[in-house]
Amino acid sequence: MSSEIVIFERQVLSLALIEKELFQLYTNLSEKVEDVAAKTLLCYIATDSLKHSTILVAIIDEVNGSKVQEKDCDENIVYNKELIKALSKDVGQRKCVGREELLSLLDMLVGFETLLFAEYKRAFHLEYACLAGYESGKGEGDLNIFSLIVGDEERHQQILLSLTRLCDRKLSFRSDAPVVKYQSPDSWYVPPRGSR
Repeated sequence: MSSEIVIFERQVLSLALIEKELFQLYTNLSEKVEDVAAKTLLCYIATDSLKHSTILVAIIDEVNGSKVQEKDCDENIVYNKELIKALSKDVGQRKCVGREELLSLLDMLVGFETLLFAEYKRAFHLEYACLAGYESGKGEGDLNIFSLIVGDEERHQQILLSLTRLCDRKLSFRSDAPVVKYQSPDSWYVPPRGSR
């Protein structure tokens, strides 16, 4: 087996492992958030992650099954996979995920999607310009499954950033925050001792 094929199989396996763990994390998270918009968008990304994982496994199977195993994957990929798995377990144990917690998780999720985006482009030697041409109606001959997956990853980043903006807006105007009016705040002022 040539070294290029082994490297490609290792990259595809790495991506499939991360996508599988992200599917579980997004699924757990969508079950724990209360906001309907956030729940729906997280479900959308979870479904895409499952789809990508399935496609990648099918690619590995088409090359007569791979002898590459998880231990052969890049350390960074294995580390991120374990981190995603731990986050998924943590989210799964919670009763619900509030906006503040979701906001901190969204930042991490954007990082994972950025990692995937870069890894897909590297593994499949894609120039993203061909997908931009597809979106404008040009370059339909350049369309393939790999460029579609990369487009999904970019869309996931945009969705997560939209969720961040949604959380920021709702955090600013919380409906359960107490309304307090101060009648005369000057009456609280105590002059410094040296000026008496």
